[in-house]
Amino acid sequence: MSITSLNSTIAKAVKASFDEEVAFVSALVKSKSPNPHTPQDSPLHGSVEGEVPTLIFEKLKSIGLAPRYLGASKERPNVIAEWGEKRGRMGLMLNGHMDTIPPEGRDLISPFSGVVRNGKIYGLGSLDMKASLAAYVFAVKALIEAKVKIKGKLTLAFVVDEETGACSPYGTQYLLDQGCVPKACLIGEHGSQYIRTSQRGGYRFKIVTKGEAVHTGVSAWERGEMGHNAVVDMAKIIEALQGLEIPFKQSKMFEGRKPMFTFPTKISGGVAMNIVPASCEAYGDVRLLPGNSDAQVKILMIERLQKLGIPYEIQDLIYVPAVEIDPHDPLVLSLQKVAKAVLGYEPPTKVSGPATDGWMMVKRDIPTIMGFGPDGGGEHGKGEWVDLESLQKITEVYARLIVDYLG
Repeated sequence: MSITSLNSTIAKAVKASFDEEVAFVSALVKSKSPNPHTPQDSPLHGSVEGEVPTLIFEKLKSIGLAPRYLGASKERPNVIAEWGEKRGRMGLMLNGHMDTIPPEGRDLISPFSGVVRNGKIYGLGSLDMKASLAAYVFAVKALIEAKVKIKGKLTLAFVVDEETGACSPYGTQYLLDQGCVPKACLIGEHGSQYIRTSQRGGYRFKIVTKGEAVHTGVSAWERGEMGHNAVVDMAKIIEALQGLEIPFKQSKMFEGRKPMFTFPTKISGGVAMNIVPASCEAYGDVRLLPGNSDAQVKILMIERLQKLGIPYEIQDLIYVPAVEIDPHDPLVLSLQKVAKAVLGYEPPTKVSGPATDGWMMVKRDIPTIMGFGPDGGGEHGKGEWVDLESLQKITEVYARLIVDYLG
């Protein structure tokens, strides 16, 4: 079969199953998997992803694959499936997360409706990133029905606990630790205008100050014999850390960008209007470029704060390093080629804004695309939706990428 004929057959196979694919995305959206947790409190034995792993497992079986669960606990199972030559020279993983952010208050459309309306699927996680998960499955389904044989090994990986900050030991990191290590990887985070070959890092922290609580009406407070205001101490710390700049080395992919230190982003202290605050907590967020680290930022903070003479504690919450891959890596070039054929344009490479599990791969020298998927809107907010025409095209792009990259 010629390449032209093969591509035509793949496109027809994707189209023939598209109604089923849309229904599957809708079912995934209706299956609630909001993840309100932080890395510190994300439960190993809580069923955060709900029925989503089961839905994916059963769909993979129905198209002829042999999926398996591989998780740190039975309540938080990752789902993986392999297809192609297990000992092939080439290998590719399509990786994506099954959890979503929590719903944001009231919405005109239920966040778990999965309703199809005016060429869109609505609902929490439809764009980030349940539509991409469905596209992985139905890309392989199209290839199986087109009787395509690949020379390498394809791994589909559907992981848990990414929304806690892309630093969980239960999802992608667990698969890597268990030996599920691909030779290349694509994470289909939404957006088809760019291919994300790099991503900024992030460091989040909490500063705690301690005081002495005392009722504001007692004479010991008047005389200065008792009480110490933890919020006042925090105010001095906040003032001292304003304008903190983080040294960095400019790289081509991050041209025009710089590390960004923001403190505070959230603050709390005190228990009552008539009690001197005994404690205060303030949170900070730092966006990092390649070469920056959490240790570097902490040293810079400590240098500024040591002259204040205020007791405080810095608590680490999240650290994800910035990473980048060669924008001319064969995986990137392959995706650009097939995207141009299907979409009519060649997506340029760009930096990814939000963190993904991709850094776990790149740190192991695994070339990883950290974002290329269907288009839509409303992610991480109300009224999230994915465009159906884009979903069908991206499914075809994934199918053709598998063939082009794996041979």
